[in-house]
Amino acid sequence: MQRHILGFGRDDEGDWAARLACGHNRHVRHRPPFINRPWVMHAAGRASWLGRSFDCLRCDRLEWPARILQHRPPDRHIELDSTGTNRFDDPGAPSGDWRTLELGQGHAMLFIDALHIERPLTPDDAVPIPPNVAFRLQTSGQAQAWLRTYRLI
Repeated sequence: MQRHILGFGRDDEGDWAARLACGHNRHVRHRPPFINRPWVMHAAGRASWLGRSFDCLRCDRLEWPARILQHRPPDRHIELDSTGTNRFDDPGAPSGDWRTLELGQGHAMLFIDALHIERPLTPDDAVPIPPNVAFRLQTSGQAQAWLRTYRLI
């Protein structure tokens, strides 16, 4: 999943890492011949990459960022049943907020097409949903879920 670079910093070992808009950090090492990123060695080179997109593998794996998240009520309650509404489509939070999808009762399938994820959910499952990621929730029975929103602070 492509994320914008907000800045750069060094990790505990002195390697450069890009600070991404999603809250994750991504190493941007220059280690020829395996990884060729000479731009990372100089401040002007790093500055030229600010605002550009970089692939975030942690978002692809639905991992929470290490930076602190603050809960932002109100939570959205989702009810699904086999006789009426058995599907919920979410276009993704446009504000860049993280969310969790928490299944309270029943069983449902979670589909995140952009990441090729198809996952069964059972009660008490809480799945992180990265910023700007659309998903579908579908059930063949009855299910209740909560969609909670979190902001990076």
